[in-house]
Order: sequence, then structure tokens, then C-alpha cells
Amino acid sequence: MKTKIFFGFTIKPLLFAIAVATGVFANAQITTFPWTETFEDNSPTRADWTQIYELNNMSWTFATSASTGSWGVTAYQGTKFANYPGTSHDFDKTKLVSPPLNLSAVTSPTVSFYYINPYWSPDQNWLRVFYRTSTTSAWVQIAEFHSDITAWTSSGSIGIPPTTYQIAIECETDYGYSTLVDAVVVSGSNLAVKDLQKPTKSAISYYPNPVQDVLNYKSNEKVHEISIYNISGQKVDQYEAGANEGRINVSSLASGTYIVSGKTDRGTESFKMIKK
Repeated sequence: MKTKIFFGFTIKPLLFAIAVATGVFANAQITTFPWTETFEDNSPTRADWTQIYELNNMSWTFATSASTGSWGVTAYQGTKFANYPGTSHDFDKTKLVSPPLNLSAVTSPTVSFYYINPYWSPDQNWLRVFYRTSTTSAWVQIAEFHSDITAWTSSGSIGIPPTTYQIAIECETDYGYSTLVDAVVVSGSNLAVKDLQKPTKSAISYYPNPVQDVLNYKSNEKVHEISIYNISGQKVDQYEAGANEGRINVSSLASGTYIVSGKTDRGTESFKMIKK
């Protein structure tokens, strides 16, 4: 049986985190992107992260040094990072859950972060990434990391649906050294939405609005592509235009508000469309 020497402070279950996990403090909503969390004491959003204990009660902490292993490692950004202690062999599993996200004005959203996940041979913790679309919906796993990482390494950009309500970074310990996470970024392309009913200097004009069955478009330059998104940011249709003007059949769309995004050589512009 291996003996491990632990450095740093003793980890105790955080009663505060338990209260947070109930959603009592989870009222803040992130609406401006890119959004970055570095887990500093002065972070305006760190207190809105919650914890869900999937197995046992090991808590994520916000620390300047790892509980176990990673001696001498400092934060990737700032002075603190999220630290999962890794001080047991009981397969503790806890999700660190983000504040609610409002991605309705964002296309192609992604999440990324930096992490360290060293093993104590042959034991290795699992680090996983999830999203959910509401407080009651099931968590969906979108990434897993299970290799010996001893220096800050990027997760890479991980795509998430525009309907994402929260993301979660989960660690399951198998007596590996502490798993560390820092510099979490949620980003995407913001839709600069204009009102079709107002005169603009835009490259493309659309009519009529509101629209019943057919949306016309006209431009002083070639329109390459037109995409339509619902209000949650999901792409519901796409057209290869290749002309200065044309017609788009929108009769199959349900009544409601949509975003029409047109691409020309000048760039991409987005507009609000009302479907009767």
C-alpha cells in the first residue's frame, strides 16, 4: 500500500458550498462574452459558482497552491485557481458549476480552460466537462481528460450549444494528485442585431417584416450565405445565396422572433425578423 505525503492545508467539507449547491446564491447570469473566470478573490463571479457532490463530499477550493503534488506551481493567471484536493482513494466526484449563462446573442459558443492533472503512479484522476440547458435538465458530458499533465495545459476550445444554461467541470479522484483548473473562458461570436424595420446603411435589406411565407433580400453586392437562428441562438436554416437578391421560403418556421444573418464581402450582419 502506498504512502502519500500531503502538503498544504487540510480540506474539510465546505458547508457554504453545500448551501450554494442548492441554488440559493445562483441568481447571477452571465450575458457578456467572452467571459473569463480566474477564481481570484476579487472576481465578481467566483461566488456564483456552485458545487454538486456526485459521490462523497470532497469540495473544490480556490487556492494559491495545490493540496497534493504540483509543488511550486503558481496560478496560470492571477494568484488563485480551482483546486480539487485528491486526498482520498474513494473515487470522490464533485462538479464545479458555473453561474447561469445567457448565450442567446452568441453564435458558435465554446468553453476552454487551463488545467494540471498529475498522477501518482499508477493513480490518475478524471477531469470531465459537462453542460446542461436548464436547472432540471440532465448533464451532458462533452470532454474528458485522463492523462498525466504536470504543467498548465490548454483544454482547447470545446463547443457548447447556444442553449447551454450552465457548464460544469467535474473531477473524480482515484488518489491522483490534486487536479487544478484556471482561466475558464466562455466565448463566441456576438450577433450585432439590427431591426429590419429601421433604415440602415447595411449591405443587405430584407422585406417584408413581419413575414408570413417568403422573405425577400436585396443587396448592392453579392450575398454569399444567409443563416437563420432562433432566439436561443440555434441555427434553424441556412441558404447558399450567391446573388444580389432573392427569396427565402420561411413558411416552415414556427411563429416567433428570429435572427437573420447575411454574409457578404463586407462581413456578416444580423437582423431581427418576426415570423407570423
